[in-house]
Amino acid sequence: MTDHWTYQTGLIQDGFTCGFCYCTAGVTEGYAVKVGTHATGKVPVTVSAGVGDAIGITMKTGSAGDYVPVVFQGIYRMDTAGNITIGHYAMGSSGGATVIDVGTGFSTNGVLFGGASYVLGRALQTATSGDEILIYVNPI
Repeated sequence: MTDHWTYQTGLIQDGFTCGFCYCTAGVTEGYAVKVGTHATGKVPVTVSAGVGDAIGITMKTGSAGDYVPVVFQGIYRMDTAGNITIGHYAMGSSGGATVIDVGTGFSTNGVLFGGASYVLGRALQTATSGDEILIYVNPI
């Protein structure tokens, strides 16, 4: 694995948007998360299980019932599950640990053309599968 940004781990920029979310199941630091099951008065998250269902990236590992910080916008490091090109949109892959390249075409609401997969961010570096790169989370 090549780390394309060796200077710092985790969140890279100031001025990011994150919030504390309620875990409806266990989550892992640095993984993409999706909306969890309804929890009155809370923003629920769980592991992103399918390709393209992610809404952010968790900054801390947590168990069901814990609150964890989730990056909804900002620059964060993630592993790639395939080749990715700088400037292309990325979405979470199955299991949430990595991102995949989804090209440049998506509709105005962040849904990729031809499918129901949601854009997680934009690649700020070019990489091959298994590399770690910077992702601009939700640049739409």
